[in-house]
Amino acid sequence: MVEKYLKLNDNQKTIFWLAVIGAVAFIGLCPFFFFYEDKGFSYPMGWLLGTIAEIVSFWTIIKMSEAALPKDPSAKPDPFKMIVFIVLRFLIYIAVLTIAAICTFVPKWFGGFNMFNFWTTFAGLLPVQVFLFITRMRAKRG
Repeated sequence: MVEKYLKLNDNQKTIFWLAVIGAVAFIGLCPFFFFYEDKGFSYPMGWLLGTIAEIVSFWTIIKMSEAALPKDPSAKPDPFKMIVFIVLRFLIYIAVLTIAAICTFVPKWFGGFNMFNFWTTFAGLLPVQVFLFITRMRAKRG
């Protein structure tokens, strides 16, 4: 298992750690399934939604970077792909947070569907920014 991890590139390691953080936090939130009858399930499910959206948004960052900095030195950057992946990332954020906000604050708009908590969904989107900041600072230092 360690050998497989060591063979991963930096982006794959980041996705791995984002998934680990998401899974650990989801397991930590699982007791909410039992503590609150009405909306307890929305906390871990909101975190899960945020984590999935976070990993997909990180993938869009990778693709945008590949379009901006092609591996082939003779290739030119592709501004169209860059714009598409930037817009896609923000559309993912908007869609996920809008769905979670409706589920939390006005579930009657979805016929009472209240599966996702807005605050835990928002928190589930944050580790990618923190992780990128930490890895970037580590890269500058050493």
